[in-house]
Amino acid sequence: MKPFRADSLDAMRGLTIAMMILCGSIINWVLPHWNSHCQVPPGVGFDPSIYGITWVDLVFPFFLFAMGAAMPFSVGSRRSRGTRRLTIMLEGIWRGLKLAFFAIFIQNCYPWILSGTLGHPADPQIWGVTIGAFFVLFLLFSRLPGNPSRAVRIAVPLVGFILACFIMGWAESHVTLPEDFMSTNPGNFAIFDKHLDNILYKSNIIILLLGNMAAFGVIVYVLTMGKPVARLAILPFLMAILLCKDAAGSWQQAVYNWTPFAWLYRFEFLKYLFVIIPGTIAGEHLRAWILNGGATESSTQSRRAFSTAMVAILSLALIVVNVTLLYGRHLVENLYISVILTSMAVYFAHRMPSDRKVLSHLVKAGAFALLLGLFFEAFQGGIRKDDPTFSYYFVTSGLAFYCLAMLVIVCDVYRWRVVTSPFALAGKNPMIAYVAPAMFIFPILNLLNIGDSLTDFWASSQFLAWARGIVFTALAIAVAAGFSKAKLYWRT
Repeated sequence: MKPFRADSLDAMRGLTIAMMILCGSIINWVLPHWNSHCQVPPGVGFDPSIYGITWVDLVFPFFLFAMGAAMPFSVGSRRSRGTRRLTIMLEGIWRGLKLAFFAIFIQNCYPWILSGTLGHPADPQIWGVTIGAFFVLFLLFSRLPGNPSRAVRIAVPLVGFILACFIMGWAESHVTLPEDFMSTNPGNFAIFDKHLDNILYKSNIIILLLGNMAAFGVIVYVLTMGKPVARLAILPFLMAILLCKDAAGSWQQAVYNWTPFAWLYRFEFLKYLFVIIPGTIAGEHLRAWILNGGATESSTQSRRAFSTAMVAILSLALIVVNVTLLYGRHLVENLYISVILTSMAVYFAHRMPSDRKVLSHLVKAGAFALLLGLFFEAFQGGIRKDDPTFSYYFVTSGLAFYCLAMLVIVCDVYRWRVVTSPFALAGKNPMIAYVAPAMFIFPILNLLNIGDSLTDFWASSQFLAWARGIVFTALAIAVAAGFSKAKLYWRT
């Protein structure tokens, strides 16, 4: 079967990565609090008593949703070529392990982490090591062009793995262990084990979560292909364990706390299946629609064109309204407005031409998840990202359905490629875009003495604080899009 992609799904990945870079590169301490995670306002620190969400809190669940939506495409293509289910599940586990190594390696090689490990402020040596680590990632994860031999396909990532381990080992060798540890653990093995723990437990939590979801999400999807109800039925049982985890002496608590390797897996990571699984439902509808031909050029009647535009506008409005009113804690008003807007979106989606019925599925699923989340809002004190509540899972999944519906219209129906192609190209290489600011762009700027030295300039006004984020985001998207155009992809 000829490979195919959904531009809207690539654009959603690229857009969420852009939002992730933006929220990490703006000077948020001079901006209003809604430009940070709601529970972590600038200058205050983590405060779990704060409820609500900001636009920053949508970034991670939207990316997870896109990951789930991609599974029917990757798994479906593999199955259509006759690949066994067990093989696909093992490949999913292997992908999860690769992402876990990716999480550990990049975290150990971030310049601010290297600075702490080596015990001195960042200098040209540290910037150089970070840039070198960025290019080692190409050896580890690049999809090699052409048709290389099996020996080459094994040798290149193996060399990358050896170099990655050498860099992390070299940095850790500069760490002096505390005297109390050395006196109580004189053995060489114990000392090595301590240094290894320092490396393994220093990982990027976002990528580590993605690795767990890549493994468990694929296993769940492969076992329930063609059975969406069975897939959704897993969630109440997962919810039961999460709700009972604090019951002393219960088997639920034992399951929740068990882990063979705490640096790799913890049961609490599985809570994000509440976002991944709805994403797979969206991906199945999108894949079936594309297999049936997608949007055609024939359905351009004004009434139907108006309905399509209204679905896009209402989808965007639902995202903006819910973030704004939930942040401001206008809960009743938000519920009323959301009911009205979702009803209008469903109405207009039903007026779509036959080649756009996928939008009806996305809009109705989004309405169900969003309203379910709003009905859960008072549970656990209110919606929040940290620690995440069930309202957060359902609301963000619902809004992700609407985000995807909007992008289907923009990318796959209207085909506004001038606007969407940079995000779609970056969405094909999301991990390059994710690490490029910290491991490539920022180190180069510092080597040119125009990085950290400009922080006070960027922080001198709210306009410049935002401008810094936009500049860094544009550069990162351009880097990822450039590698995509060159057909150089990271297989993560």
